[in-house]
Amino acid sequence: MAGLAGLGLGSTVGGIAGALIGMGLPEYEAKRYEGHVQNGGILISVHCDTPGEIIRAKEIMQTTNGSHVSSSGESMVDTVEFPLAESGHVKK
Repeated sequence: MAGLAGLGLGSTVGGIAGALIGMGLPEYEAKRYEGHVQNGGILISVHCDTPGEIIRAKEIMQTTNGSHVSSSGESMVDTVEFPLAESGHVKK
């Protein structure tokens, strides 16, 4: 049973690195965070809307003994626009 539980944990942790890479973190950094989680660490992500919120979040993390506290901007996502169907061309 423990072997099966270990397999489940491994797939979850792999998902964490993949998600972080998908969010724009460099692969080496994502794998470093993955390693911390595998060793019992906790990964916390905080979304901030203003520079003041970023400063405050960092202060809170540092005063509560958080380690590896950093910030990064959101990566731009390519969007695809689809033309709206004209009412005369919509099949009913």
